[in-house]
Amino acid sequence: MRTGLPAVVLVSFLALLWGLKPVLGIRFIMHREECLSHDVKYIADKVQVSFVVIKYDSGWPDAQQGVDLVVKGPSGDQIIDFRDKISEKFEFVTREKGVHRFCFTNKSPHYETIDFDAHENHFTVFEEHAKDGNSCLFFILVDLLLFLQKSR
Repeated sequence: MRTGLPAVVLVSFLALLWGLKPVLGIRFIMHREECLSHDVKYIADKVQVSFVVIKYDSGWPDAQQGVDLVVKGPSGDQIIDFRDKISEKFEFVTREKGVHRFCFTNKSPHYETIDFDAHENHFTVFEEHAKDGNSCLFFILVDLLLFLQKSR
């Protein structure tokens, strides 16, 4: 029996939806220090991060611009450290699962408005094998295909 194009499209769409990871995106106003957290579920996941200072309240042309960002892993080890940046885009591979902290520091006496995005990728390369927790998707897709075949 043929399942047809609609079944393939449906299964592909469900697999795509299941594979999406949450994205942390936030805009916030900070004065001195703000920390954000992101819970990484698997070791060796790739986390892609970007931020931009979109507004700084400074009436003085020589005022210090930019913020500092320190990223720490669940055990408190420092992963990345940026100083005096108004924007940055970077990625890192997690060495342990758990809550990772992104702490911004504003050395200026003025408030800063920051856009921050973090995205976690469970598969870092296409040839990578599935990790624990992904095998259930395979069985869901097989059951769905069998159901679609029987319903024809």
